[in-house]
Amino acid sequence: MPGQAALGSSMSRNRFKSIAQYATVGIGLLLVFVGLLSAVEQRRTQAETGAVLSALFSQGVLHDMDKWGAAGRTIEIVIQRNPDCRMCPGSGSGFDSASWFARSLTSRESSLSDAWFSQSSRITRVSFFLNSVFSTDISTELRLPSGARAVFVNPNNLGIKTGGFEARFPNNLGYFVVSHVGLNLNKTEALLYVDHFCGGLCGGGEYVLMRKINGVWHVVDRHRTWVS
Repeated sequence: MPGQAALGSSMSRNRFKSIAQYATVGIGLLLVFVGLLSAVEQRRTQAETGAVLSALFSQGVLHDMDKWGAAGRTIEIVIQRNPDCRMCPGSGSGFDSASWFARSLTSRESSLSDAWFSQSSRITRVSFFLNSVFSTDISTELRLPSGARAVFVNPNNLGIKTGGFEARFPNNLGYFVVSHVGLNLNKTEALLYVDHFCGGLCGGGEYVLMRKINGVWHVVDRHRTWVS
């Protein structure tokens, strides 16, 4: 009897070990699968982000660049990485109070309840908010018209000395601070925020709603927040 009990106990332990091993392998495979899906989704999102920004600058900024008389010169679209409001003077007026980047998380969230945002889906708005909260660096490949190129820079590389920015980027259009792009599940609708600083008192900020139509991103509407 004692031998049979010991044998039964040993078989139970072996069975438990087998179950534990299978469970560990199963969980490992599940994590690998989830990781692969996440990587694919991240790459897809990055590609769509690049397509959205390419369309935004091509259609909204560079659409008439052939009239600028810039033959032989490459126009530079300077975009700030790690968007924040370190450039805000804190005077309580203008872009430092109206910019998306100058607001607290609570005020950012409440701003999305504005009637203008009802044009976009809830998923797009949630994606826009969460991406802006939990991610910082903006860097993706942009495809712009011939004669233009995108340059991503960190805030401390914009040139704080007088003339430093112009010396580094002689063919600039000022610089842009762009939020992360919010996308719906099908990647057919996009919401983002853009500040544009073009020297002196020249500048403005706006939300932009875009949709993919027949495989091409188009600006659907804009919502201005500040202008100088």
